[in-house]
Amino acid sequence: MDFEFPADTLMLRDMLRRFLQKEARPLEMDYFNSGALKSEQRAKLRRAIEQLGLWGYLAPEQFGGAGLDTVTACLIEEELGGTFIPLEMGEVPAMLYACQGGQVGQFLEPALEGSRRAIIAAREPAPAGILPETWSTITQPSGDDYLLNGRKTLSLRPEADDFFIVLARSSPEGKNTDLSAFLLEPETPGLSVSLNGGVYLSLQDCPAGRASLLGEPGGALKLAKNEAPRAWIRMGARYVGMVERLIEMACEHARDWVSLGAALSMRPAIQRMLAELRVQADSVRWLVYHAAWLADTQPPEKLRIPAAEVRLASGELLKRAVDSTTMVFLGPGPSAQIEPRRLVHSVVPMDALEQGLEQARAVIANQMLNLSLV
Repeated sequence: MDFEFPADTLMLRDMLRRFLQKEARPLEMDYFNSGALKSEQRAKLRRAIEQLGLWGYLAPEQFGGAGLDTVTACLIEEELGGTFIPLEMGEVPAMLYACQGGQVGQFLEPALEGSRRAIIAAREPAPAGILPETWSTITQPSGDDYLLNGRKTLSLRPEADDFFIVLARSSPEGKNTDLSAFLLEPETPGLSVSLNGGVYLSLQDCPAGRASLLGEPGGALKLAKNEAPRAWIRMGARYVGMVERLIEMACEHARDWVSLGAALSMRPAIQRMLAELRVQADSVRWLVYHAAWLADTQPPEKLRIPAAEVRLASGELLKRAVDSTTMVFLGPGPSAQIEPRRLVHSVVPMDALEQGLEQARAVIANQMLNLSLV
């Protein structure tokens, strides 16, 4: 069995690693203090990403992207997990490729160029989270169009040129799979964004014409069905990268911090925690890359279980890493800017992580027990 990655893939990974260490990591403290990067900082990072040839690396070749295989994409995702700055890489939500007619020029092409960002508005404030059957955002027929009402939690603070992909249930009694997707401009009447301990999108009798409907009514989940397992696998690689960064931070702190006359690194309890975390991270990494290899060699219908295993294992690993590194720091952290829990939750909201883990458990258990609940 050959576990070696191609030489050109490793060269690309190493180039990205050097860039992140030199250009991205030094901006982390500014980002956490201000909550956003300055426009000139974003522009500089984007130019560097383009020079590396990684802008739009997930986009299919027919749309001008790199069309990279899943294994290579996972190597890139793992490196990106090494910084807690949300770098713009020209990612386009898979469902956006379903744009038709005027939607292509208004939304898809600008998103591919990077002049506009697509912000997915799916998750709702707790306790609903990512579970569609508990969402309160619904569509109401209004003549030949729709009215949207509800509230969403956003992962990004929108800017003037951004647009939204809003997922909503067809009715309060509809099935959890009966979702529709709408493309909405920020100036749409009844749509507002608020910042109050988070970023929230409010919809109050928000008009959504037929031209804003992405795909078919009730067909939102079908738009990215084949891409979802690959997205879970790439997410697992990103989580592994985040864990590696936490391990690096913890080891550095343990070597440098002296308590009761001895470095923390000399304490057996610290050594045990870090050793166990090292083994767990390596185990999950190989689970990720095995699933990535399957994604490149097997049809999409065979990826659901391996992808769910990756999502569950990597999510649990990330939680353990946060707990273990917090203990190494003997508390939240030496400063608010490098508190492990805060760093991770700024990228991966805890409610989204927990609900994703439950979804993965259900997929795996249902297959084991020959059920059909998911």
